[in-house]
Amino acid sequence: MAALHPDLSIDPEPSSTPVTGLTSHGHIQTSYHALRERFGEPDRRFPHLRNTGVWVLDTPAGRVNLRRFNEVPDSAGDRDVESAWMILATTDTVLPWIYKAVTGSTATFPTGARQHFSESTLASFANAYVDYLYLRMNAEIEARPWLLRSAPDFWTHHRRPQQLNNMLLAVAQAVHHYEWWLASPAERQAWSGMGKPVRSSGQPELVHWRQVNRWLYSPIPTTQHPAGGDPDLPGMLRGLADTARDHRPELRELHPDMDFVLHEEHEQTLRALADTPIPGIDALTTLRS
Repeated sequence: MAALHPDLSIDPEPSSTPVTGLTSHGHIQTSYHALRERFGEPDRRFPHLRNTGVWVLDTPAGRVNLRRFNEVPDSAGDRDVESAWMILATTDTVLPWIYKAVTGSTATFPTGARQHFSESTLASFANAYVDYLYLRMNAEIEARPWLLRSAPDFWTHHRRPQQLNNMLLAVAQAVHHYEWWLASPAERQAWSGMGKPVRSSGQPELVHWRQVNRWLYSPIPTTQHPAGGDPDLPGMLRGLADTARDHRPELRELHPDMDFVLHEEHEQTLRALADTPIPGIDALTTLRS
């Protein structure tokens, strides 16, 4: 089983760990050879699928199976041809990691929602992206002690955690505005009255961060929404993308060593989240054609 780490490195090591309880949470267009190049040889515990291939992956967001949607036997010549591969997991949070590992960018991961069996929403996809940014930020922080100050890209790497932090806080705020708007009066009262979360023994850091970030949220009353919140999550995400685009010239002048590849990837991901329909439960009819 290959392991995809938060720093985006990949260990293509086989494993005998059982693979159970996974359901389809998306799909990706790629080829057998592309997956083998990224993750090593496919898992051999599925003899009836040896031609089409199955990859069992451990990601920072949990276990994943990659399995071709069309399981008819293929020939070696078909293995360079892109086709639909199902992403089997327990939640949507794995999608940014798989798309980043396979395509080199998170910018198209929302397209994985178009045909799959899942009760996904735009909010669940946006939260998946927030989790991805948080874990990437932590990985960059952990790498700081090993940075060479003499390296030409030292400051780009050194400042990247703050850049990722700014990104994730803005997206998390937009999701909280949307969730507050959806909440009932009783839910709002419970949310505004919650105590400061205390991290329990063994609790994952990401889970604790989510709780603290929710505790810190304050609704912002507006003329249109006096109680706070905002029902237009796509509009908020698109607004963040526009801000990233509009501020790019100023940022290049003030911070020329900023990671602008990451900046552009973030803008593109926000636009994809805003513009891609997230259909929820779907019968994969398009994939079958």
